[in-house]
Amino acid sequence: MQWNNYKDEILQLKQDGLGSRKIAKHLLEKYNEKVADSVVRNYLRKWTTPSTFEAALSENNFSFPDQWEYGWIKTKEASVFVKNKAEQMTLDDVVDTLKNSLGDVKKVKLPKIDVSNKKALRAIITDAHVGMESNSQDALFGFEYNESVFKSHLSILFKHIQDKISANGAFDLIIVDDLGDGLDGFNGQTTRGGHHLPQNMSNKEAWSVFVKNKLETCINIIELNGAKKFQFRNVGNDNHAGDFGWTANTAIKLVLEQRYDNVEYIVTNKPMEHFVYGNHCHILTHGKDKSLMMRNWSKELNPKIDNLIRQYIDHYGIKSKFIHLDKGDLHQVAYDRSPKFDYRNFMSFAPPSQWVQVNMGVSYCGFSMQVIPFDINQVEHTDIFFDLIRI
Repeated sequence: MQWNNYKDEILQLKQDGLGSRKIAKHLLEKYNEKVADSVVRNYLRKWTTPSTFEAALSENNFSFPDQWEYGWIKTKEASVFVKNKAEQMTLDDVVDTLKNSLGDVKKVKLPKIDVSNKKALRAIITDAHVGMESNSQDALFGFEYNESVFKSHLSILFKHIQDKISANGAFDLIIVDDLGDGLDGFNGQTTRGGHHLPQNMSNKEAWSVFVKNKLETCINIIELNGAKKFQFRNVGNDNHAGDFGWTANTAIKLVLEQRYDNVEYIVTNKPMEHFVYGNHCHILTHGKDKSLMMRNWSKELNPKIDNLIRQYIDHYGIKSKFIHLDKGDLHQVAYDRSPKFDYRNFMSFAPPSQWVQVNMGVSYCGFSMQVIPFDINQVEHTDIFFDLIRI
């Protein structure tokens, strides 16, 4: 038998964790060969010695791109199957990162709040894109975006909530809505795959930065004691963060709901999901989902989107007097209205990415706040803009 013809198969079995004897036994039985298993083991040693592997790398000037999951190095002397483990996260990695980021969860008893004012205070963020590189050599302008900037933006959000409580007194409910794409990508791509993204953090770094700082902000908001109840809602079906963002928000959910009795932390699964407060129903969506939508929803309300939202309202039997469709994705502020609902786009929480810079120019970033009366449609809406840090 010409064992050289089976190099790839032998090395793949080796890569899968089989020992030399098991590989030899497998191949001899598979091909009904009557030779000693030492013959196969000799070939295996020949092809996987460090000198042969290193020579293959050196001879071919081989560089393994971060976004590749696996590959082959082939020369006349060697054929080596290689997996890129540098940026792959497993469930164990997620658990370990969570433990290192969060520490112990302790139950906290907050004083009960009496509220006569039936209003909700709502803060809305979207497209935080933690891990995004906005200042490489490909950036047209270049802006600083890192953990320090993300944390600063969250601090501004917290300060505006604090000011609203000081001005209005305690609220019936405080809502913080995150409309998706909190993390920029996974392994240097959107979670849909096929779209390379320049990153300034590894998977683990981005996950930790997002979880640690968002969790800290949520705790600070809760412990202001400015509302009877708190609801944090997060779109978990989006095109950049996808399941990676879902796991990050679920980690925060586990901590907050164990720590406090008056806190609900929701991570959505479907492309659209809705929530009711008094006579108001908010339908939340990112604007592009993690797998199925061919194109993102437009800034303007067009007949196709209008019909889809009406079908959603009818399907789920939504009877609220005031229905609001809230979306992110386009990184822009915009408002439109149909007879049945209003349609609002929210700006990015992050500065413009390199793609946005080159294709759209310099854009703004920030978040929005609303004061929502329980019964009537006199919603106070405010947009708060961040100062971009130029580099």
